[in-house]
Amino acid sequence: MNFKQINNYFKDSLMKIRNIILLIAIVVTASVFAQSTDSDEALRKQIKEAVMKVYDEELEKAPGDYNLRFARANQHYYNGDFAYALDDADKVLELVPKKEKELIFDVHMLRAKVFDAQGNINAEVDALREANQLNPSSLSCIDMLGKVAYKMNDLDAAEKNFQVILRDNQMNYDALYWMAKVEAKRGNGEKAAEYADRAVALFPAEEQVYINRSDVLCMLNQYQPAAQDLISALSVSNDNGAAIQALVQMSDTHYDDVIGALDFSISKAPRVGMFYYIKASIAMGHFHYAQALNSFNAIINNNLYSTPGIYFNTAKCQYELTKYDDALANVNKAIATDDNWEYSLLKARILMAKGENNFDNAMASINHAASLNPEDISVMIAKAHLLLAQRKNDDAIKVLDKAITAHPESSEALLLRGWTHKYRLRDEALAQKDFEKVLLNGSSLHALRGFALHEVGRDDEARQWAKDVIQEGILPGGETYYYAAALMSDIGDKDEAKDYMESCLANGFGSLYEVNVNENPYVNLKLVRRLPFFAELVQKYAKNF
Repeated sequence: MNFKQINNYFKDSLMKIRNIILLIAIVVTASVFAQSTDSDEALRKQIKEAVMKVYDEELEKAPGDYNLRFARANQHYYNGDFAYALDDADKVLELVPKKEKELIFDVHMLRAKVFDAQGNINAEVDALREANQLNPSSLSCIDMLGKVAYKMNDLDAAEKNFQVILRDNQMNYDALYWMAKVEAKRGNGEKAAEYADRAVALFPAEEQVYINRSDVLCMLNQYQPAAQDLISALSVSNDNGAAIQALVQMSDTHYDDVIGALDFSISKAPRVGMFYYIKASIAMGHFHYAQALNSFNAIINNNLYSTPGIYFNTAKCQYELTKYDDALANVNKAIATDDNWEYSLLKARILMAKGENNFDNAMASINHAASLNPEDISVMIAKAHLLLAQRKNDDAIKVLDKAITAHPESSEALLLRGWTHKYRLRDEALAQKDFEKVLLNGSSLHALRGFALHEVGRDDEARQWAKDVIQEGILPGGETYYYAAALMSDIGDKDEAKDYMESCLANGFGSLYEVNVNENPYVNLKLVRRLPFFAELVQKYAKNF
């Protein structure tokens, strides 16, 4: 269906159908159709624009049609265009006759939803009160009143509203969940658990009740049982996205509890490959490659899964643990089944790590990855690293020029080009320009601002950057400390480099390649390795590897 056909379809439908419910149903169905049959964002955008264009055209002809305007307000809300949704909703309130109480109620409810999405609690409360006066028995309004009262820490009001819902339907598991949250917030752990348990007992095959109880258990600081509930949610549902996302998020702050729950599940169901895979994926996300490798090996050795992705991830872990021959064997298995650019890029990195005798084959793998995904920044940077390892500095600059043209925001590419200009080609002026450009890319960890500050002689600011990225939120597995240790060693602050390095390893950082091998600019521990404490520190945390 092209844009013109989409436009005509909706225009014809709107001309024929004036009923507000049917109108919204058609719009929503079209949106679902676009998402379910074509993942291309451009087509979804065309459909959205076509729908809104028809609304606009029809309202130009009949600006007083408050039903149609309310339909457009709903569509704006669905699209995430909240300001436009409010404008239409307010206009409907100006146009609609006072006798149309049902529609006025619906308008106030829509306004409340918009204010909720915007985080405007006071306005949301006002809209809900207007709606509640028009229809005091509406459970959807009472539900929203209860939730906004909870947000405002008015727990008595929240309880009152949720109990109204439960009197109407004792099996409403959402109301049971919110009553559990109310009691948990009051510090009544036993009552909170009772409400959450009741929902699970009523709906043991429903994924959401386990996710809800997990949330309540987290409020009670019972993280391993909370993780176990998320695993239970995985076991009863085919759509595991919400449970997996919650499990991954929990692992960022309570890693051992999540892994403990997964280990318990594996002990009870040793043939369920999903448990091993989730454990391995979470471990990889926290740079715990040895732990991840054990799980991937269990999957392979027990014939639980045999997919290219499993072999690729196994190879990734082995590479990070400097087990290059095993990594190469597994990535070749992945490539034999799936000609994926990421697989070829990993193969190139493995070959580069094996030494200069493998550089030609590494370049062939990089070029193949580039043929499959020519604009990917990681492929371009890997090629530049390989050319620099071969002292082909001018060729590396050409690759980096192309990379920066395609990805001007890439701090990694800018820093590498600056490094090449400064330390290989001895062109301080060009290097300075690249370092200055990095400073325009923000201050997040992966913007690498501290390294550019050091290169332009602003070491005090570089030190502060390292402290800031750690304070803003320690990323899983000690990654922030790894960057800070590398930066402090570049600056020459040996004591701070040592402290950051120990924190990195204490948080479980498990890439032996990064710790012992990598010398690629910019982020590496090359200078840290020369310090007297280094070998002893790595030995102290040998279990990481």
